Amino acid sequence: MMVRFVLIIFLMTIYCQNAFAATGHHNSIPTLLTDVTYFHEDSTTPLSFAQAEQHFRSGENQHPPQDFMSFGINKRATWIKLNVQNHTHVEQYRRLNAAQPWVDSLAIYLVNDQGVIQTWHSGDEQVADSHLLPGVGFVFDMKLPPGQSQIFIRGQSLDPLTLPIALLDAYQSRTLDAQIHVTSGILYGILLALVGMNLVLYLSIKQLDALFYSLYISCFIIVNISYNGYGFAWLYSNSLFIENNLTLIMMVFHGVSGLVFVSHFLRIHQHSPKLNLTLLIYSGLGILTMVTLISLNMHLWATKFAFKFLSLTTMLMILLGVLNLNKTKDTLYFLIAVMCSMLGLLITTFSVWGVIPYNYYSYNGAVFGVVFEATILAVIVAYRLKDFEQQRITAEYLSSYDPLMNLFNRRSFMAAGHQCIQQSNRTKKILSFVMMDIDHFKQINDTYGHHIGDLTLSHIAKLLKRHTRENDIIARWGGEEMVILLPDTNAEQALAYTEHLRATIAATPFRDEAQDIQITASFGIATRMNGESLETLYQLADKRLYRAKQQGRNRVEPQDRHLPITTQEQY
Repeated sequence: MMVRFVLIIFLMTIYCQNAFAATGHHNSIPTLLTDVTYFHEDSTTPLSFAQAEQHFRSGENQHPPQDFMSFGINKRATWIKLNVQNHTHVEQYRRLNAAQPWVDSLAIYLVNDQGVIQTWHSGDEQVADSHLLPGVGFVFDMKLPPGQSQIFIRGQSLDPLTLPIALLDAYQSRTLDAQIHVTSGILYGILLALVGMNLVLYLSIKQLDALFYSLYISCFIIVNISYNGYGFAWLYSNSLFIENNLTLIMMVFHGVSGLVFVSHFLRIHQHSPKLNLTLLIYSGLGILTMVTLISLNMHLWATKFAFKFLSLTTMLMILLGVLNLNKTKDTLYFLIAVMCSMLGLLITTFSVWGVIPYNYYSYNGAVFGVVFEATILAVIVAYRLKDFEQQRITAEYLSSYDPLMNLFNRRSFMAAGHQCIQQSNRTKKILSFVMMDIDHFKQINDTYGHHIGDLTLSHIAKLLKRHTRENDIIARWGGEEMVILLPDTNAEQALAYTEHLRATIAATPFRDEAQDIQITASFGIATRMNGESLETLYQLADKRLYRAKQQGRNRVEPQDRHLPITTQEQY
């Protein structure tokens, strides 16, 4: 658990340091800006620049509490007036950061006592131009004349009208751009690494938790790339339809993918099928509603719906976690993760709506929240998949090995044996098959109990492992019978090995706490000389084992009874 939180704190510390640095430019703004006022257009008819200038002279204006301004989601245009004082006798080069990349329409007027010096027009209702700086927003380079001048900004948008006003010199601009882009690189690097890691986990062990988690984070990455202007600037500069709708569509898909992940992660589809069906209907209606609003070109309603749907969906994820708190492992950590995301999302939503003050931290609340959430969920998913993998390995082991003797079971022996036969066919080398049966094992069980009988079998298994080669195949065939496949071993070598093994078992009694239990075993050998199959070798060895028991037990019966018993060195 400590490793989880250390990792989270480390990643977030890196991110916050860059975020904090990114706000440092505001301390220098008052050197040129002397006053900021604004008003909203009341009429449905847009005001001309002359009318707006006259309105500012009337004094019916407002002063924003800060230079980060957000006016929520509405159709009204907003006019902002910046009073600028250049105390030098030369023109000052400055960059005006005017609006976020999703603002539809911007008109900028640089004015002094002699009239309008220059005008600019931009926004995402027209194809991407040089004023769009991804990650920063719409920026305008200008020369401020000596003395007093004014900058008028008209902004209008069916999306949240957010205007983080800043007037920066060249050094401040470069510093801010570098900090924002490094921060974005860290963010995307973390999230893409988490997506890639979970895709690899899914492809490796086929767990849907990892796939749905990757989809959930991928949707957020697309949303972030879209609303920060990277997509509009680099991918679809000439497509206004994609620019105006991709963010809204992906916000809905981000919420839907989150519900799909939650449903599978909390196993809602297993223990609450009706609730799972309700979530599917809710998700389908969300997608259908967004598609309908976009098809009808109701962009303002689509924007409001996207924000409300994502906010409601995040709260639903928390509610689902609470309802399943005691039903699913790691639900508490899941709740913590989703609450981080919800809190960040709500802060961002309220800031762009203008409900709370808009600043760097409130605007990026969703980013901070998702980094927390993604990291916590990634660790949870990784641990869960580790458990699944351990369960898979355990199940595979139990299906392949005898749990008492820790030897291959019959199924695994046959699979390995057939491979050994195929290799023998390729290399033209002889192999031998040994079948072994513990003498009077039923008597051991009847005399000492089944517990001692089990310990006796474990004792025999250890002896077999100790006295076989690495490539020999040993298995428990059933009951007290064992089989050994000896690759690259002829009849004489097999007889020498088996006789040595018989003598070792006879000379190594099982030592109970109170007494020694004498054990002997009988063996039958079959050697592959004429391309016999594994099944045929088993039948031959079984017949020789039967003969060994008929001849008095505690003996080795080779396939060729005329072979002399030689020493172990020949094996």
